Amino acid sequence: MSTDAAFGEFSTFGDAADAIISMLNELHAIDAWFITRARLDDWIVTHLYGNASFAPGETLPVGAAARKRILNGAFAKTHAERELEACVERAERSSADPAHAFIGAPLIVRDELYGVLCGLDTRLMAEDAHFDSPSVMAAARILSTILRRQLDAEESLRRAERAEAEALVDELTGLFNRRGWARLVDREEHRSERYAHGATVVMMDVDGLKNVNDERGHAAGDAFLVTVADAIRTVIRDHDVAARLGGDEFALLAVEYDDAASSSLRDRLEAEFARRGLGVSLGVAQRQHDGGIKRAIERADAAMYRCKSARRNFVT
Repeated sequence: MSTDAAFGEFSTFGDAADAIISMLNELHAIDAWFITRARLDDWIVTHLYGNASFAPGETLPVGAAARKRILNGAFAKTHAERELEACVERAERSSADPAHAFIGAPLIVRDELYGVLCGLDTRLMAEDAHFDSPSVMAAARILSTILRRQLDAEESLRRAERAEAEALVDELTGLFNRRGWARLVDREEHRSERYAHGATVVMMDVDGLKNVNDERGHAAGDAFLVTVADAIRTVIRDHDVAARLGGDEFALLAVEYDDAASSSLRDRLEAEFARRGLGVSLGVAQRQHDGGIKRAIERADAAMYRCKSARRNFVT
């Protein structure tokens, strides 16, 4: 191995995780090491090394008390350990001894819990475990630093992508057009897959464009569409993706959004449209590991049409 290969920077967080966990395996040869992405009461397994009955992409439910103890540093041979191992037990649906050894150390990025570096061994009883906790915490801090740097780099790349996609902008509204939407959705899907990011898709069909065009002319229709775009911009963040797909159909991809924030996003959109006197049919869906963002778009689109049908029937 060349010096550059041996001492160069890690190209991805996965490469860093491989190296760190290889080191931990030399120090502590146990059943499995794994890394999770924390989202609300769930931990999504993103990397797995060793033998476990769950797989990357699966979700482990974790209680609030266990999360709090881990963040407070009580991560080894404590009540938190027993709570976490019980969660893993339920997820595994196995008959292993419920007192097996478990250790977890938090991955902290931008002062928030990103995930947890975990070790699990069914061959040891918790009271017999001799994990070197400082080494696990040090490994977690190294991974947190690498992850923060890579996420910062991803954010810079995301801004460059938005600038590059300016050629794919709808000239009237300033939102992305259908081609720009498709390109940026593909790129965000790669990030979501790599980092287990959450994402929310909102599909929107706005009422009244045809009537405005027919009764007041196309200049008024254009102004109407600009008002719709301004309403969406009021709600979204700089790194979200908003697009006019054609006619009176709009779409929004809120990146790095968890499930709890989705309903709040919908409420804010509806309130802003109402404030401007605009009627809209909304469909909202969250990205799932199975199917990714494209499947979420299909589900949001179907929900939007159900909403549109229900509103039409209500008016009738």
